[in-house]
Amino acid sequence: MSSTRAELRADLRTELKKDPNAKIWTNDTLNNYLKQANLKVQKDGNFQWRENQANTTFSTVVWTQEYLLPTDLGKIQLVRYNTDVLIKTTKVWLKRTQNNFVAWIPSKYYIFWNNIGFDTIPNTTWTIDFDYVKRLTFPTDDTTTIDFNDDFDAALVKYAAFLAWSTISQMSGVATAKIQEYQLELDTLYSTYIFDDLNDLVYWLQRRNKGFITQANVLDR
Repeated sequence: MSSTRAELRADLRTELKKDPNAKIWTNDTLNNYLKQANLKVQKDGNFQWRENQANTTFSTVVWTQEYLLPTDLGKIQLVRYNTDVLIKTTKVWLKRTQNNFVAWIPSKYYIFWNNIGFDTIPNTTWTIDFDYVKRLTFPTDDTTTIDFNDDFDAALVKYAAFLAWSTISQMSGVATAKIQEYQLELDTLYSTYIFDDLNDLVYWLQRRNKGFITQANVLDR
């Protein structure tokens, strides 16, 4: 199950153990911290969480080179034209290497502003199969649930608490503790949802922390 914005905000106020009447942090302020936390978790997972995976298809139009990208696009993973995998290029490179675009079967794609374009220009109607990772938006009302399941609630709340305490003078120690607690929650999510092999998780953590981490260290978390 997934939590609503109101439920996460209530958890955040419990985590803060202060200001139950919203005299320091208004609901709008805490909502904004949770929104930032929602994006932070996505970034820290390199948008590889299950909820970030997306696919869409659309049909080409004869002699139409560019098409609008999905509005929730994060990163492109794979583009296929009639099941053939297309190679990524740039619009500038195509302009440099050929005097004009011709219509034929595309073998390359490029991104230009909010559009995806093809080279060569499609000469018939085919299906574009588009795999990508999407950016998850945060609810703008209190009753809509977030995209992550409730396993992610603790990480979101810990990071939002870090942001809240970071705004209060002489509370840097509490803020530091919250960001450390957030990292522990995130490590658990890594091992649960992204890394199937413990060695891969250890390698990830070693690179992130630039330090010596063993399997025993991970299992103790």
